[in-house]
Amino acid sequence: MTTSFATPQAAPTTIPSAQLIADGIPRFQIPACPDDPLWGAAAECEANGGVSAEIRAFLDTQLETGDVLLDLAPGFGFVALSATTAVGGMPTVFVGGLSEPRLLALQDAAVEVGGWLESIDADGSIDLVELLDTRLDTEGRVFLHVSTDDVADITSRLQPLIEQKRVLAICIPDAHVADDWARAHRALNDAGMTPCVLVEQDGEPVMVRVTGTPFSPVIALPSEFAESASDDALESAASTLEHVNQEQNVDVNIDLVDDLFPAPRSAKSVTITPDYASGAAAEASAWNALRDGLSFISSHSRTGYGVTGAHLLRAMQQRGVPVAFFPLGAVDRTLADNAQLHQAVNLQDAYRPDVPSVRLSQQFDLALHVGHGAHVAYTIFELDTFTPRERHHLASQDAIFICSDWARQVCLNNGLTETPLHIVPLGVDRRLFNEKVEAKSRRSTETVFLQVGKLEPRKGQLDLLRAFETAFTVKDNVRLVLSCGNPFVSKADLETMLRPFKQSPLASRITLLTAELPTQKDVAQLMAAADCGVFAARAEGWNLEALEMLSMGKTVIATDYSAHTEFMNASNSRLIAIDSTEVAFPGKHPGHWASWGTRQHDQLVTHLREVHAEKQGGTLAVNATGIATAQTFSWETSADALIRSLYAIA
Repeated sequence: MTTSFATPQAAPTTIPSAQLIADGIPRFQIPACPDDPLWGAAAECEANGGVSAEIRAFLDTQLETGDVLLDLAPGFGFVALSATTAVGGMPTVFVGGLSEPRLLALQDAAVEVGGWLESIDADGSIDLVELLDTRLDTEGRVFLHVSTDDVADITSRLQPLIEQKRVLAICIPDAHVADDWARAHRALNDAGMTPCVLVEQDGEPVMVRVTGTPFSPVIALPSEFAESASDDALESAASTLEHVNQEQNVDVNIDLVDDLFPAPRSAKSVTITPDYASGAAAEASAWNALRDGLSFISSHSRTGYGVTGAHLLRAMQQRGVPVAFFPLGAVDRTLADNAQLHQAVNLQDAYRPDVPSVRLSQQFDLALHVGHGAHVAYTIFELDTFTPRERHHLASQDAIFICSDWARQVCLNNGLTETPLHIVPLGVDRRLFNEKVEAKSRRSTETVFLQVGKLEPRKGQLDLLRAFETAFTVKDNVRLVLSCGNPFVSKADLETMLRPFKQSPLASRITLLTAELPTQKDVAQLMAAADCGVFAARAEGWNLEALEMLSMGKTVIATDYSAHTEFMNASNSRLIAIDSTEVAFPGKHPGHWASWGTRQHDQLVTHLREVHAEKQGGTLAVNATGIATAQTFSWETSADALIRSLYAIA
């Protein structure tokens, strides 16, 4: 008997560019880098429209023979190869920062399509002005392609050429993801360059000036060119870019709303308004987020609403949206590192009464708004029934923003079918909550289970205690940590609520933290010391702490019910199936929450024991799926969803 085997397919040595010439032929082939961990994503991006497509399309409209492109952020070489095959002529293309093998590979690729790339040592040892000046034609111009970190240095070194008006554009591919955009922005301003992004407006691609944190790659232009979108140079660029997009398959004409404020990368819909199509609102509405802004009413304190308000405010400001902020109560400035907070508060002095007013508050506290623009309620709730007062407050709004599909269904079940409903999910700050955070003290050999949330029946801490007592004995190497202060009950009542934990047979294995942790950083360090987050909640309006623990790569156990199912599922969490609901609190408030019985208790016991066995056996892995989930639920994504929803109703 003869056995045949399929011949393995070798990995491609090149991939075709997204930019095309006649008959759909790729303009060039990019040498592959299969060993680089970033190559796969770059190759996929190129197949779907082009790496740095906006920058490449812009350069196509401008580069001519006699111009120079200085590429000091070459990456895999997409922009350099695009420039050396520019449709408007044969510019000089310098690249710096490449290894010799990569440079040679790109030079070979350029030669194959009739172009050439020159190497440059840009570490400060040469006079860039002198070098570039010798290669410029009389009318030649300089184009830069640099990373955010290098903007200040390069603009300083090229200041003579900038003053001579010979630097036409500074293209910054990583501006929207860089940590220190503010420093680059200051350097551009000092050099007389205005950062812009390429967007579609009224069906045409145009340059839009960036006033805050950019949301896509930046193309900085001389300020006199960026003063008006009707400038001749920009009009020419817009018409040419449209042609490039149609003829060369470069994805530039992205819908204005989608481009400025993209939808969350969640599989679930962010809006249920049936007649709302992407872009329609932006085209039909006179309101513009970047120009007109909005009024935002929210707490900015150590509560769920306060944390949400603080991060949403910062994210909207970073996107360049002018927000007049009206805080509910005292402002805790430690929640989010927001250097622009005072600007938002000061905008109260000149708030616009005609722009949308978004009130982030409880469903019974939504009546007071700012101005006569659209009144929007953004509310977070845990139960499935509204009181008459709550329903009246909600029904009196022009739109209701909720954070989950579960909440949307609750609204519909309560008869709120006439008011537009939009899902604006909450987020997590991965700068604080990530898998690299280290615990304050040395990690214990114990299996540490952590629950963060105020002590109350809805959070299920007592059910967790009973499961912990069933799952383990005092001899097991385990620890249950509860960060469970509750500022809404008296000290005596809190002590009564804590008594079952202090009198438990496993009390020596239980740590109770009732004092509020000083900062969010302290919360992250507490989570870093844990192996597993446990949330046996009867109902949640979102559950910020669970998402934060997923973001840190921790194992999470939670009930499969209510709003946190928006981001928790069987692939990233160990879920406790809920069979039914029961009257909440009980009976002190209309509505129901998850019913807890023997089957739920047994599931939690099993999960606890399995996590402990894996930890002690050395097989408890980082929750990579949880991290991936958290990456799709950033506060920036939340702000984008909020702005997109406002376009639908403003």
